[in-house]
Amino acid sequence: MNRRTPATKPAGRKRPAAAARPATKEADGTIVATLETLATVASLALALLAAPATAQAAPEGRERFSHAPWTAVLERFVDERGRVDYEALARDRAGLDEWLARLAWQGPKSTPSFFPTRSDRLAYYVNAYNALVFQGVLSRGPEKESVWKGGLVSGYSFFVSMKVRLDGETWSLKALEDDLIREGFADPRIHAALNCASIGCPRLPREAFVPERLDAQLDAAMREFAEEDRNVAADPDRRTVTLSKIFDWFEKDFLSFERTRGNADPEIVDYVNRYRVAKPRLDRSFRVRYFEYDKRINAR
Repeated sequence: MNRRTPATKPAGRKRPAAAARPATKEADGTIVATLETLATVASLALALLAAPATAQAAPEGRERFSHAPWTAVLERFVDERGRVDYEALARDRAGLDEWLARLAWQGPKSTPSFFPTRSDRLAYYVNAYNALVFQGVLSRGPEKESVWKGGLVSGYSFFVSMKVRLDGETWSLKALEDDLIREGFADPRIHAALNCASIGCPRLPREAFVPERLDAQLDAAMREFAEEDRNVAADPDRRTVTLSKIFDWFEKDFLSFERTRGNADPEIVDYVNRYRVAKPRLDRSFRVRYFEYDKRINAR
């Protein structure tokens, strides 16, 4: 759905008086006509001033979608560990709801002029996913144990059957991640940026992803993820390396990226090593194992 500023056309607007009016016209009638014209002009001006700025067409490359409201929510309810105070958020969710309402009807499809670059679009979808997860957690109570519980298949009720509204369309969280983000952008760094409300997820930052710094933010997120012992642990004595389950679930994304960079026979540790800056690189010959994913809610 494309939200546009309604055309402003005050009801009962009268035609301007003819230039040459009979000299015999009574003065009172002239004054009334003049006042009516002034009132119409004033109404038109007020209507234009009252039109919401987000509904105006943005000149290409000059005006962009603001992620500041999402940053305000993150700064208030997320701590430095990435844990979320869902209880406090449930009691005071006005800021989140305003942000979700904006996401529901505005985005790259409905207002493309606000998203002139790939970074604009990717930042929008990553932030939207994380915010819609918040919405899902609150819709469950808020959830206090795990978004993976409920239903016959672990996580199905939260990630597949639960529907969310984004940019004028209805999605599931899984479709948003798989179809819009993974397939649409083919950037494995997003796996260190998307947060599914679980302790096993990457740490949720206390600021939004923004297009002007997106590459640096995604690099930093993946470096942090690849250097955390809970996600990557090498055992030289046993010649094994244990990785986050995320590297297993989305192995195709990481290996495809490696191939696009000229690695004809990639291993998952090749991608991990790209982001091991402060920690030792992994031995490619080590056997790879995976940690059990911690599905507990990332609440504080």
